[in-house]
Amino acid sequence: MVIIDIDDKSMAEQGRFPWSRSKMAELVSKLTEAGVIVIAFDIFFSEPEINPVSQIESEFPNFINSNKLTINEVKKKIDADSKFANVLSNNDTVLGFLLNNETHQQINPLPSSSVDWMLDDQNNSQFIEFSGAAVNIPTLQNKASGNGFINAHSENDGFIRKASLVHKVGNTLYPSLALEAARLYTLADKIQTRSHILNNITLFDGIKFNDQWIQTDEYGKILIPYKGPAGSFTYYSATDILKNKIGESELEGSVVFIGTSAIGLADLRATPVGLQYPGVEVHANIFRGLIHPELLPAQPSWSSGATLFMIVVIGGLLTILSYQKSARHIVVVTLGIAVLAILFNFYFWAIEKISLPLFMPLLLITLLSGYYIFVGSIAEMKHSRKIKSMFDQYVPPDHINQLINQSSDLPQQSVKRNMTVLFADIRGFTSLSENMSAHQLSEYLNEYLSATTEIIFKHSGTIDKYVGDMIMAFWNAPLQDDDHAKHGVEAAMAMLKGLSSINQTFLEKNLPAINIGIGLNTADMNVGDMGSKYRKAYTVLGDAVNLGSRVESLTKFYEVAILVTKETMRACPHISFRLIDKVQVVGKTTATELFEPIDFTDSLNTTQLAELSKSEVAMTHYYNKNWQQSLSLLTELESTSVFSSHIYTIFIKRINETNLKTLSKDWNGAFRHQTK
Repeated sequence: MVIIDIDDKSMAEQGRFPWSRSKMAELVSKLTEAGVIVIAFDIFFSEPEINPVSQIESEFPNFINSNKLTINEVKKKIDADSKFANVLSNNDTVLGFLLNNETHQQINPLPSSSVDWMLDDQNNSQFIEFSGAAVNIPTLQNKASGNGFINAHSENDGFIRKASLVHKVGNTLYPSLALEAARLYTLADKIQTRSHILNNITLFDGIKFNDQWIQTDEYGKILIPYKGPAGSFTYYSATDILKNKIGESELEGSVVFIGTSAIGLADLRATPVGLQYPGVEVHANIFRGLIHPELLPAQPSWSSGATLFMIVVIGGLLTILSYQKSARHIVVVTLGIAVLAILFNFYFWAIEKISLPLFMPLLLITLLSGYYIFVGSIAEMKHSRKIKSMFDQYVPPDHINQLINQSSDLPQQSVKRNMTVLFADIRGFTSLSENMSAHQLSEYLNEYLSATTEIIFKHSGTIDKYVGDMIMAFWNAPLQDDDHAKHGVEAAMAMLKGLSSINQTFLEKNLPAINIGIGLNTADMNVGDMGSKYRKAYTVLGDAVNLGSRVESLTKFYEVAILVTKETMRACPHISFRLIDKVQVVGKTTATELFEPIDFTDSLNTTQLAELSKSEVAMTHYYNKNWQQSLSLLTELESTSVFSSHIYTIFIKRINETNLKTLSKDWNGAFRHQTK
């Protein structure tokens, strides 16, 4: 089997397609001379080619009238359609035609059919029926040995898997191009049909030529036994035939299909073995299957019953083996059943040559397993969520998620990590709680702690613990957070802003308003699961944690809401800070600089920025012992400050109560606090 391809190369060398019938005649002549047995055209010639002499007749009628006899001889001699018709009759040729339902465009008569269809079989037949066709001109049609339709029908997904061997027009069955080529190849005169009647409906069984029965479905279709992807058959370019580059040694004794694989001629189809598959090669595959019927997989009438039986068995097995089982168990069972279904189907396809539907069983396996996995996952998720919601109140949610995602072999030791810790405490809580009952105090604290915790969670923080009215939180554990100091300071500022809505709620309930102090420190700390074998807690430990607690306690002394250490301040360049003091807290021998976060720098007005600048200058003079300059600025700031002025008062008092002459030489400006 050979495909003569009118490809891009042919059009480049021989001219744009369609070619003159003279060139087609030359192509057929060369194929016949090379010993080709059957020539089938996946092309149809529905209009006559214009004779050049006819054009001369219309342009020069007087010249034609005076030379009528000579002109008619020339006209007949150079008529391309006649040339093509003459060479068609020299070989077994099959012309293609296209069936359609456009009867008003029917110009040429339909050809005679080689299919012998009994009249008794025509009642309520299931064939695809057409009312008309685009056929070849009678000059060519009558000279060809056979005629076959070239229609191809795709499935719902657009792929061509089946081929109709016959189609109905009126009371006549017409063969396909491949079927007609097979008839000529086997020297059969007619194609016989076989069918049976069920409930007054004619169901087609198959066709017969040259004593060979080909089984079809009730619509006269067969599954196409594709040999492989495009190019599985031998291709020769049409121009190489015309240039005598391909001849008898390559073509003798072959069956030829003439068509095109050129993209511009739009005869490329979607098939299971290729999305850009030449239509002419589809016909070649059908012909191959008709000549070698052992290649044709049958689709017997009992295939629907077999599919239903498989569905029932598969459904029962999946239900029994998957009900209330784990997702892993269901996946293993599903894969096992799917493999068995595929092997069962493949056995019938490859060994018995019987085609059984595979999509529905696999779809059932997928849907059922998906259903049981979904139902099981939902139930397991609800159970896990219930447990997790209980422990979320005690353990950081992110830590729980990490424990869930990690393996069972979890590390027990703590790790050292650079982190930010936050302490927040209600000012004057003891006096606030004196006039509340235990129930009121519990609700009061719960409302405050819930709102504040939500803010910390929104800023990626982890709640370590609640100690009465005190909140301890940290950042950069258990999940990595490179901006932990920034998130910590932003959380502290958000907590202050959130107090207004919390206090408004308390006001509506006739409860006292809350003021808080917040301290933050950034440094290396130890974090992890710590405790005894009876109870553990995910927490942070270390000297840096204790410093964070000391910093929070100093907010009351300096009458500011938030204090942070220098390391925390440095990590927040987008926030403006005010230097509050350099202190030596209880239990520490080194000095710590404390800063008050004011607001995001972009949010500050010129007055606020000016005060921060002047405050910085005043503090610089103080630590450089330029106390007169510092005192002058501090006094001015005390009276004009838009922030808390208490810090200026503190430094004014220190300057007034300290004699520079009595200071030790190693004085660094740090103030030593005697209480926690």
